[in-house]
Amino acid sequence: MDNNQNTDLIKADIIDYLGKYDNGVLVLLSISYKDTFTEGTIYYSDKMLALTVDESIEEDLGHPIEFYPGYRDLLISILKRVVPYDEIINKLDDIDVSKYDASNLKSKEAEDVDDSDIQTAE
Repeated sequence: MDNNQNTDLIKADIIDYLGKYDNGVLVLLSISYKDTFTEGTIYYSDKMLALTVDESIEEDLGHPIEFYPGYRDLLISILKRVVPYDEIINKLDDIDVSKYDASNLKSKEAEDVDDSDIQTAE
């Protein structure tokens, strides 16, 4: 596989603007990798940029997304399509992350687990 093909393995499309968080914009992405679609996010502000992808992609690559040879081009392709920070930051609602706090999450399944039910591979 030549280097151009290697850097074109991952594509991203914008699904939705999730809102404003910590003075930045959080965007939900559709990530295409080897004919499989997963979700990811991009967070951008006037000072910061962060891309997250599904763990399965990083596991298959063998390293974090930041070390992917096409990472820079992928970021540029996404940033060309998002609404510029200065134009959108005051139009978005804050994301309420408190509803995602682990202490607020309730299991819908039985919560009791007996240690003898846990098996490990040998």
